[in-house]
Amino acid sequence: MSRSEDTIFAQATPPGRSAIAVIRISGQQALAVPALFGADCPQAGSFSLARLFDRHGKPLDEALLLAMKGPRSSTGEDVLEIHAHGSVAVISSILHHLSEAPGFRVAEPGEFTQRMFAHDKIDLIGAEALADLIDAETDLQLNQAWRHKGGMLSGPVSEWRDLVITLGGRLEALIDFADEDLPPDVESDLRERVTALCTRIQHCLDDDGMGEAIREGVTVSLIGPVNAGKSSLLNMVAGRDAAIVSDEAGTTRDIVSIRVNLDGVPITIQDTAGVRETPNVIEAEGIRRAVEAGRNADAALLVVDGSEPDWRMTVNRLRSEVTENHRVIVNKIDRGVVGDLDPDMVGVSLLTAGDHKISGAILNLLRDMVFPANRDMSASIITRARHRHALQAALEALEAAGRHDLHLAPEMAAEDLRQAVDALGRIIGRVDVEDLLSSIFSSFCIGK
Repeated sequence: MSRSEDTIFAQATPPGRSAIAVIRISGQQALAVPALFGADCPQAGSFSLARLFDRHGKPLDEALLLAMKGPRSSTGEDVLEIHAHGSVAVISSILHHLSEAPGFRVAEPGEFTQRMFAHDKIDLIGAEALADLIDAETDLQLNQAWRHKGGMLSGPVSEWRDLVITLGGRLEALIDFADEDLPPDVESDLRERVTALCTRIQHCLDDDGMGEAIREGVTVSLIGPVNAGKSSLLNMVAGRDAAIVSDEAGTTRDIVSIRVNLDGVPITIQDTAGVRETPNVIEAEGIRRAVEAGRNADAALLVVDGSEPDWRMTVNRLRSEVTENHRVIVNKIDRGVVGDLDPDMVGVSLLTAGDHKISGAILNLLRDMVFPANRDMSASIITRARHRHALQAALEALEAAGRHDLHLAPEMAAEDLRQAVDALGRIIGRVDVEDLLSSIFSSFCIGK
């Protein structure tokens, strides 16, 4: 992001024809915008109805104007919103008129939110929560986004950071009196507090990644030999013909995906090419992608034909190609299964494609794979990899601080505590995070 002194503008509603479109303007010249269209600016905090004119005095639109005076605005700057009719001609004319005004420019992705952050209207986690709120597909994701906006993670992290700063300050003060022995009660208090904090952070990290699973979703690959029934299984779960089903071997050559909402967690199920030896170059590429998908997915369902005499050998071979988190579905049990099924295997006949019991059994199997036993999905406060990495770095620094002899090497312990403060600060944005900001805010839509 650059040129923070510019007044920025963007359409905040989706492009295309609509009943109403909102154009947002933020910056020191925002409240002068109505005059550019021959209209008066409303008082701060109020709406007014105004007719807008182009530079030649021709009417453009009749719109609602909302003025907000900084710092009591969403971005902390002067803000004006134009609520115009959503005609493509109207919106393009207004945006073109603004782009030609001196000191105005189109906002970069996420720049409105970055200005909120720069003016202490929101912390870094709050900015991420806002992005998650916009992208939410399920009730669970929506809940998670609002909990983050409410301080679910930033509250504890800020508290921990303040505590480490306090402990580090006490240790630094004691270093200044290095000629004197460290009081026993001071050393024990420092160690007890560091140990307690390590326990709390470790508890947050031991969440089986549920926060990330809710936010990002989970990918499940269907892996198996040709004609085992993978495409039929995908169509059954989808409730529609998402994949082509045929008796001809090698029908599926590329990955076909569907997305389902499983108890609030988005699940992407991938139907892949049947695994077999083939001279066909295109099918071979599909098989390569299938194996890769099986390795990279969060979970895998191994689908095999139970009427084949060597289906167990097939299962054993496939298990070496997929993630450890997998289950086996033995299809075509109506033809008779060769041997017995293991307790954790599911036997089905996908000929009964409309059988809701089979679909329900598959969904229950996915629940067992995706949701760890007795895990409260709403209890996880970590939702991004950067949160986890920073908390892990803070934990390692705190554990290192606790291992030092505070009589012989208090400086080393103090440095480890500073490292912990920096790691915790990176989560909420209280360090130099310019590169991190650009990465996060650039994922926003233009008008946000």
